Amino acid sequence: MKRCIGRDAFLPVLIAVFFFTAFSGCLKRPGPSVRFDAADLSDPEASYRGILSRCEAIRTLQGVAHLRLQTEQQKASLDAVIACDRHGRLRFEILDLLNHVVFLAIFDPQGSLTYSVSENEYMEGPEDPEQIREMLGIPLKAEELTALALGDPFFLPVSDPIVRISVDQNALLLDVESSGLGPRYLVWLDENKRPAKMFVIQPYSGGRAIGDLQVEYGRYRTIDGVSFPHRIRVAVTGSERVLKVDYQKVLLNESLEEDLFRFVPPEGATQSTGSNR
Repeated sequence: MKRCIGRDAFLPVLIAVFFFTAFSGCLKRPGPSVRFDAADLSDPEASYRGILSRCEAIRTLQGVAHLRLQTEQQKASLDAVIACDRHGRLRFEILDLLNHVVFLAIFDPQGSLTYSVSENEYMEGPEDPEQIREMLGIPLKAEELTALALGDPFFLPVSDPIVRISVDQNALLLDVESSGLGPRYLVWLDENKRPAKMFVIQPYSGGRAIGDLQVEYGRYRTIDGVSFPHRIRVAVTGSERVLKVDYQKVLLNESLEEDLFRFVPPEGATQSTGSNR
């Protein structure tokens, strides 16, 4: 079955959820930086490899999360069920106040699909960072969004990286830069050398710059021996767009049924006109 996505399928549902679950107030910044009075700066590659090793230990994720979305026009508070894996596949369901599914999205590297329950309408098409930006406020490709959900700080590939390490304002700073065309990451680490805050400079998607991102990680908890951030906050530099993910429950490395990433239209569902692959 062709995978797809449509530009307007999510908007009516999102507007309705905005109305019932809008939140107010500012998102809080993390607390003071961790002190590093005797930091070992001799082997930046080891710190980089340590983060990669932790990320690679997470192969699949199933979770329940509370999402807070903010754009220039709207704020909303939503509940979601998320499932994703290292193959770049991600499924999320938006729930209403009664925990009924009101919207479904399935992403993979080949394409995407959205389904609106209230409209009983689905759309298919190639995956598109602009589509994800319209839904969640951040312009990422499907595999990048999946990596973000998995808690990875390096969710855009870094080829032949140049790694530096320093102490910045009493925090350990890891600077990872591609030797060729690609992103640069400035990652501030906590006392356990886990990402606490990150700037993504000049990320590229499809060969075009999509703007700098600021990402914050917090509320680390150990699950089956793996430390995982239960709070992830993403902001687009120079805009009011913010996505905040608070995981309420997380299962790591459980087998995921293939049907999670397939869609069978319910009876009476209609397919909206969209771009065909």
